[in-house]
Amino acid sequence: MTSLAERAHAAAVFIRHNTAVSPHGPYRGEEHARTAVRLAAALGLGLDQITTAPDWLRRRTTPGEPVLATATCPDTGEKYVFLARFPIYDDEAFELLGPCPECSGQVPLATVRHLADLGTYLARPPLKPEDLAHTNSVPDTFTSDEGHTSTCHYGETL
Repeated sequence: MTSLAERAHAAAVFIRHNTAVSPHGPYRGEEHARTAVRLAAALGLGLDQITTAPDWLRRRTTPGEPVLATATCPDTGEKYVFLARFPIYDDEAFELLGPCPECSGQVPLATVRHLADLGTYLARPPLKPEDLAHTNSVPDTFTSDEGHTSTCHYGETL
C-alpha cells in the first residue's frame, strides 16, 4: 500500500495530466479528472478503475457540464455508472444510474456520497414500478431526469 503523500501526489499528477491531454479541452478535462479522483476516493478504488465521459444526454452549455463516471469493481469486473450532475462543485453527491423500473432508461436511482451509500442501495431489493409511488429512496432528480424514455410516465415533459 502506498503512503497518503504518494496517493495525494498521484491524484495531483492525474488531474494535471488529464487536464492537459483531454480531448474536451482543459476546463472539461479538469472536471473529468477531479470527478474521477473524487469517486475513486469515495469508493476506495484506484484511479485506474474509474473512467469518465461527457454526458451527452444531460448536456447543457453552462460551466460544469455533467460527467458520467464508471467505476469497475477490481474483484468482479462489475461496472457502476455514476452521474456528477455539477462536477465543478466538490461537495455534490454522485447519482448512481440504473434502469428505470418503468421504462428501463438509465436514470438516477441512488444518491452516493460514500461507499456506505452504495452499500445501502445494493442491499435493497430492485425497485418495481408499483414501488415508485411509495418510496422516498430515489433522488429528487429521478422524476425529471432526461434518461427516461419519451413514453415513460416520468419522462413526460410538462
